[in-house]
Amino acid sequence: MKRYVLILFFSCAFLSLTMASGYHEDRKLIIGISYAPPYIINKEGIMSGVCIDLWRLISDTLRISYEYKVYPSTDSLMHDLRAGAIDLSILPLTATSERLAKLKLSIPFYISNMGIATRIEKQSAFLQLLKNIFSWKIIRSLLFIFLIATVFAVFLWLAERKGNALQFRPGFIGVTDGIWWAFVTMTTVGYGDKIPKTRLGRILAIFWMFFAIGLFFIASGVVSSELTVNRLQSQIKNPDDLSNCRVGAINKSGYGETLGRHKIPYSPFSSPWDGLQAVNTGLIDAFVYDQALLQYLVVKNKLSDKIVIIPSGLNLQYFSYMAGKNNQVLIDRINPALLKVIDSDSWVEILLRYGIVH
Repeated sequence: MKRYVLILFFSCAFLSLTMASGYHEDRKLIIGISYAPPYIINKEGIMSGVCIDLWRLISDTLRISYEYKVYPSTDSLMHDLRAGAIDLSILPLTATSERLAKLKLSIPFYISNMGIATRIEKQSAFLQLLKNIFSWKIIRSLLFIFLIATVFAVFLWLAERKGNALQFRPGFIGVTDGIWWAFVTMTTVGYGDKIPKTRLGRILAIFWMFFAIGLFFIASGVVSSELTVNRLQSQIKNPDDLSNCRVGAINKSGYGETLGRHKIPYSPFSSPWDGLQAVNTGLIDAFVYDQALLQYLVVKNKLSDKIVIIPSGLNLQYFSYMAGKNNQVLIDRINPALLKVIDSDSWVEILLRYGIVH
């Protein structure tokens, strides 16, 4: 009799734990999604996208049966997820402490970066050339070279001023003789009008010849890269430039909060596409949102020659799958398979397929 009581007790306990977990391996899961290209795409009823392809690999590995439930917004999806109406969300949702307190989160599968969409300015080749020639990068490089050459010229003049006074004259004019020799030597022109004659001067000259060759090629590379830069340029090069621009962002989004923390005012928009259109028409100078999504919209709508997406390095967001509070068993089952996939070449192929840099 006691044996039957114990069997009944443990059976009930196991059944209770299984019911509490909210997940049964033999039933079809309800997966909540909301369209968010390039992560979740609906093209003529065919589902695709980064998150869809990733989930297919995981579900095939775990042999999970499922069906999608499409929501018009993230808010409605999250409401049903917390209420237990759906089992799992594979949306690219950010892992936050608030969500962790109310839901069960998987390991992050992707780290999102805030992108800055800004309009490309088309300039004539001549104006762009002048702008590049007088850029601060080139001027700074030339000043650095001049400083190095001047310092070396002073040392050479000190070595030559007594034993070779005709070519390296006394006083400040002698220093200019040294500067002339240093630049003639560095550029390999070699007029031969000034030649070190002292032993110390020749040792310094040998050292300068080797040093100047490397310095000249480095300077040539800097100048060349500036002069051959594409004529399509944007006013914004990094996040610091946003403070002087008209900026747009999704109202009450994490990206809007990031701008707020940096004390950058912004115009609110209801969707990323509205923001891109505002950039394209010149209503605003820049729009910030998820870099991958912005890049996808730009390519899809053939705006690559008008709008450029600049990575900011700000507001890194860790995307995770999310399940209801009582679905820890499901998350524990998904995590090993998810980790295996994102560590494989298949994950890299998925990202490249949708134009996302890994």
